[in-house]
Amino acid sequence: MTACATKHQHGRRDAEGARRVEHDVPSGGEITEAGDRALTTTTTRIFAAQIALAPAHVGAEDSTRERVTAALAAHRHVLVIGDHDGTGRAVGVSLDLFGRLRAWCPGVCLLNEADGSRMRPFKAPADHEPVIPTETTLVVPLVGADVFGKPLDAEHVHRPDLVSALSGALLGAPVTPEVVARVLAHPLGGCKNVPDGARVVALINKVETLSDLDLARETAASLLRASAITAVVLAAVRRERPVLEVCSR
Repeated sequence: MTACATKHQHGRRDAEGARRVEHDVPSGGEITEAGDRALTTTTTRIFAAQIALAPAHVGAEDSTRERVTAALAAHRHVLVIGDHDGTGRAVGVSLDLFGRLRAWCPGVCLLNEADGSRMRPFKAPADHEPVIPTETTLVVPLVGADVFGKPLDAEHVHRPDLVSALSGALLGAPVTPEVVARVLAHPLGGCKNVPDGARVVALINKVETLSDLDLARETAASLLRASAITAVVLAAVRRERPVLEVCSR
């Protein structure tokens, strides 16, 4: 049985590593607003516009315990990035640096973007994705509700051929809740490279209308039939109160 509880306010996110599908910087601002501190990183690439959203950032070459902890003391939310690649983006941090960040700041919420979707609301990972650090305790595969009903093609889905292979859906067919659930719960999809002992909580974002909500609830019910999925969050992260419902068994 699936139970969805309506949330009237959002609480602390306790991820030490998180997989992101959309291109937004992880919501360190929400964590600091709740009185906590946050380190955000990426093990993929990040755009300059995203870097600018963080109140402070530290480059990998400058990342020492002293530099990072001083920045956290001053700003409470710090983004750690790799070198700029000459295309307006920065590369991700190494897994070694991620481990050091965790060791340097054991009481700080550490969120990591482990792959990207080229601004599409839905994807399946390539062979080299996602790059999830072993220290991760919570993995968050995401999908945007605006993909429901859209054709399974490159305009709406990143790597539609892989989504087709994992879900059994034909290229060009409408993306349904069942298609999304099959991919997010698949060990080569949303549950790929999950470290031992980590929880998987799926996030369905952009739930803006009643129709979106119905489709998101249907997706959540399918996802929760998979033992790998702990819970499903229905959200509209641009809102002041982003979490709409949390669905669990």
